[in-house]
Amino acid sequence: MSPIFLDAIALTYRPDLDVLFLRWPQPVYAFTPREVYQQVLELAQETNARYWLFDVRSRGPLSQEDIAWLRESYFPTLHGQLGHITHVAYLLTPAHSKDPETKESAMQMRALPWYGKGADFEGFTSEPDALLWLKSCQLAEVER
Repeated sequence: MSPIFLDAIALTYRPDLDVLFLRWPQPVYAFTPREVYQQVLELAQETNARYWLFDVRSRGPLSQEDIAWLRESYFPTLHGQLGHITHVAYLLTPAHSKDPETKESAMQMRALPWYGKGADFEGFTSEPDALLWLKSCQLAEVER
């Protein structure tokens, strides 16, 4: 599938890797994060993609409202909309990965009832490590 570009956001599904990529190379003002995440969901539905890599190193921080929406609306409903668990690898800057607020937010999300059932995620500072984790998720599901 050819990439979809939303004002400098590249959204692509790679069937050879079975990974949906969202590359957010700069802060984008023409679309809200919710609109971008909706485009991700639509592409995931079209391709049955359950392994996602989100490169958010240059995206900039999300608002508290958008974080709450992801936590309370988006991720909890993924399983119902897609019919399977979705594994999301976030590609972060080293500073972002060490940020106490980011760590706390991730820890809080991991404690929510949907985590590990409808969706799960990990943060990485290298794309090969992120892809390796997604591959391990794929292999774990094959072994079940």
